[in-house]
Amino acid sequence: MGDIDGRVVLVVGGSGGPGGAIVDALVTGGASVELLDEDAEAGQEARRRHGGPLSPVSFRPLTPGACAELVRRTVAAVVADRGVLDGIVAVGRSEDEIVTILRAARAPLRASRHAAVVLVGDGTEQAPVLARWLGDDGVRVNAVGSDQDDVDTAHAVRFLLSEAAERVTGLQWPSADRDAALPRRPGPVPG
Repeated sequence: MGDIDGRVVLVVGGSGGPGGAIVDALVTGGASVELLDEDAEAGQEARRRHGGPLSPVSFRPLTPGACAELVRRTVAAVVADRGVLDGIVAVGRSEDEIVTILRAARAPLRASRHAAVVLVGDGTEQAPVLARWLGDDGVRVNAVGSDQDDVDTAHAVRFLLSEAAERVTGLQWPSADRDAALPRRPGPVPG
């Protein structure tokens, strides 16, 4: 069992860059993933990578800047197919796209006990504002910068969707700069 076992997470823009690592981390954590992206080939590859026809990953095409009605219908189809929507990860989406997605998903997220949104890359500075907007609905909103290693980004996203972060909202996850870490020196610890 994983830390997000049984949850349904919508990943928008998750086929390339950090998105692929995010999908992998969510599936490893036990989540089912609905992947929305403009790259159908990469979306189908994510599905094949996680088990083909029995995969916990589904793909639906969605172009950047899609009209609000198309986004609303897509979110409604996800909820109809899966019965619930527990989280959204928006990777590299503009502020307008993020707001359109959250408006479409607000009611199903409100119905989830685990409602959480994680913004990755563009639009991350909006996390505190969106956290206040959705806070009364019981929806947490956090952000992770994409200027770190894709795997580190994916693990931060998975943590922010988990119960361990259930009281965390409005956070802008700091980037991990591995090059800035202090080098390890052999020998005894200075006293």
